[in-house]
Amino acid sequence: LILLTSDGRLPNSALSGQHKQPKTYQVTVDRPINDQDLERLQKGVVITTFVQRTKGKKPPLTAPTKPAQQVKRLSNNSFAITIVEGRNRQIRKMCQALGFTVQTLHRTHFMGIALPPLQHQGEWSLLSDAEMSTVKTVLDLAGE
Repeated sequence: LILLTSDGRLPNSALSGQHKQPKTYQVTVDRPINDQDLERLQKGVVITTFVQRTKGKKPPLTAPTKPAQQVKRLSNNSFAITIVEGRNRQIRKMCQALGFTVQTLHRTHFMGIALPPLQHQGEWSLLSDAEMSTVKTVLDLAGE
C-alpha cells in the first residue's frame, strides 16, 4: 500500500512526530513461527537501524522497537503485524533478530486505509470519500 500525494504535509504528519499513524503488514517467514516468537514481536525486540537522510552524520541506533499494536497469526509461517514506529527495514530486522528470514512483506493498511483488492501488480485506485476524510483528519491533527 503506497499513498501518492503532491501535498507534502501528509507524509510529514503521518510518519513523524506525535501523530504517527499505524501501518499493518502481512509477513511470511522462512519457517514456522511459534506463539512465543509472536509474543516477542508484540512486545518489541532489539534491532540496529541507521537514521535516514543524515548522510552518515548520526551513528546507528540500537534499541528495542516499540511494542506492536497487534500481532496476529495468519498461518504456520505468516502473520500480520501493526506498528506505529517506522524504522528502516524494521519488520525484516525484527524477524532477523528472532532467527527468521522474511520471504514476503506487504503493507496492507496505513492510517486506517486498506489496500483494495487489485487484480494485477502495478494497478492503482483512487481513494474513496471515506478514505479522503481519514487523510484530512490526519492533516488536521498535525496542524494542531
